[in-house]
Amino acid sequence: MTEAAAIVPIIDVDPKGIMRTISALISELGAFSAALILQDTVHRLAGEEEVARLAEILAGDFPLYGELIESSLSPVETEQIIEEKTNLLIDQLRPYSTIVVVGIESVILDRLCRKLPESRFYLIPHSETIEAERVLANFPPNVHLIDVRGVMGLGGARSVLISYAFCRMEEDSFIYPVTYRAVGPDVRSLYNRIIGLNILAGYNRYLGDMAPLYTTGQFFTHSFSIL
Repeated sequence: MTEAAAIVPIIDVDPKGIMRTISALISELGAFSAALILQDTVHRLAGEEEVARLAEILAGDFPLYGELIESSLSPVETEQIIEEKTNLLIDQLRPYSTIVVVGIESVILDRLCRKLPESRFYLIPHSETIEAERVLANFPPNVHLIDVRGVMGLGGARSVLISYAFCRMEEDSFIYPVTYRAVGPDVRSLYNRIIGLNILAGYNRYLGDMAPLYTTGQFFTHSFSIL
């Protein structure tokens, strides 16, 4: 029996069960990173048709996965977007010795911290249900986890703060809720620069409600420089 034949038909899958299964991935690797893993896994085991069917099933529980599939971008095109955004960000981060990142997206951070080994990365988890040792095991020694309350103590002339924007340019941004706590007027005055990394640039559709993320009208447009 092949792997694909052994898989339960997607139409029979309980969306709540899937979310329970991948909740740890979302917490430790990030919502976007988890969506990419889910897409790749279903495609390999069940084929492209089941990838799209699962997006329909998860529409109310994990809309980010649906947006990824409905973009009609191939995995290669998605990888190109990630690579382009990461390379642009790396060039702009080279002058900074302290890089504070709000939220964990492993597909982005893995590239950043390995290509900037002289910089110290401080990650503020977007979820309270993570195992610190498991998260840090995925990164090199220049990466540290901190509580959101530590963000002010890391500001300075050579400090930059980064968060993620799941959006199209000039439209609503979808951000991790912890961003609201991490980025306020008092924090912005302490950092040389604050960047909203728009890793969904190039996607074709306006993004609607996106669990487990929150939406805010052009939050990054007004408060961040967008990459």
